[in-house]
Amino acid sequence: MFLVLATAFPSPSPVSPQLLVGEWHVQGGATYHFRADGTWSAHFADMLDGGRWRLRGGCNLDLMSEDAHGKTTHEIIVIDRVVHETLYVRTKYDRQVWLKQPGP
Repeated sequence: MFLVLATAFPSPSPVSPQLLVGEWHVQGGATYHFRADGTWSAHFADMLDGGRWRLRGGCNLDLMSEDAHGKTTHEIIVIDRVVHETLYVRTKYDRQVWLKQPGP
């Protein structure tokens, strides 16, 4: 006799672009700034980056920037869960928690 238990994991809820606009602090010290005009900037320690951003499918954040040769690169960040103004995300390298900072 076998008993099979299956648990369905709900798909992530879509995130609105309006929620993303603002400043986000990431565990580990990075800070992202997402603007309503679709641009972003980030700093981590002594590194700066930036470019354009867009949401794909409501839970995939596509960060586009140009490399040294002018080629556009894409970093896809998967938003697994949103709790109030806290994002639980997956990057290519790890899982992170992003906390939205209060606006001015």
